[in-house]
Amino acid sequence: MFLPTARAKTVLLHAGVWLAYYFYEVIFILLVGLQMPSLWDTLLNWTLHAALVYANALWLFPAFLIRRRFTAYLLGLLGVLVVYGGLRYLLNALLMPLLVAHPIQEVDLSKLSIFLAQTYYRAMLFLAYSMVYAYAKHAIGLQKQLREQEHQLRMQERSLLEADIAFLKSQINPHFLFNALNFLYAQVYPLSEPTAKSVLLLSDIMRYALNEGGEQGKVMLEKEVQHLRNYLALNQLRFGHNLQVEFEVAGSTQYLMILPLVLITFVENCFKHGELFDARNPLLLRLTVRDNELELYTRNYKRTGPIEHSTGIGLANTRRRLDAVYANRYRLAIADEPDSYTAHLHLSL
Repeated sequence: MFLPTARAKTVLLHAGVWLAYYFYEVIFILLVGLQMPSLWDTLLNWTLHAALVYANALWLFPAFLIRRRFTAYLLGLLGVLVVYGGLRYLLNALLMPLLVAHPIQEVDLSKLSIFLAQTYYRAMLFLAYSMVYAYAKHAIGLQKQLREQEHQLRMQERSLLEADIAFLKSQINPHFLFNALNFLYAQVYPLSEPTAKSVLLLSDIMRYALNEGGEQGKVMLEKEVQHLRNYLALNQLRFGHNLQVEFEVAGSTQYLMILPLVLITFVENCFKHGELFDARNPLLLRLTVRDNELELYTRNYKRTGPIEHSTGIGLANTRRRLDAVYANRYRLAIADEPDSYTAHLHLSL
């Protein structure tokens, strides 16, 4: 089956528009009872009209008017109109009488001013159509160019992020790491079950971090939430279950996908800067899922002691990842007060 190319489709579209406009004028002629033009009259005069339209839309407009070269545009337009008027005079005064016995528009030299007035009235009408077409074509071209640039920027950002993650993963041999953790778990379990559980949690955290991302670069939201639980559980074991953390999950996390290692960044940030041992001011972590909309709210009071170093990808990189994947589908509000730090993420999954 023959499928027309983009250029062929454009030609067919323009031909259809010209035919539609011609039939509109034919209907008008029939309604008012005027004489129908001959085939030669139609073909040659409408060729001049089309030449005027495309000369302005495809040459003068992009070459001069868009570039704000107004004087050059006016001079070029004046030249095109002079050529148009001269060709139309030669066509109707000299050529048409040779082709048609009774031309629809006979040119009388004594009434040349009337002929020129009709000619340039017609020219102004088609110039108006030409300007509409030129502006529409220019606007569509700009929109297409902007979309292409945005697509290229997103692809570059995604490639950069994938390269960053691949580089981080390349620094660790997963087989060696997990074999070592499994060995430690087996060795430690008979001696200390809590310590063995810590090794198992660390193994799950590292496995998720190294193997995250499916075919579309996303994971099940359930796995991301479980990653948060593992992180909190491991830290509770580290500090003898003395951490004051309130973690709430509302709504169903099933059957939803999310960019991996996004939520953990905000939790790690709380552990890095927050006061985690004050029962009166616990760390608040609230995750709400409703109708494919996710909200994460974190609030911690700042501690004055030493700051723990985070191994996450960082808040700045998380913003970049959100911009690349979710574009205008997320909102992030940060409130950095003297005594507290609050983060509120709203994400359309």
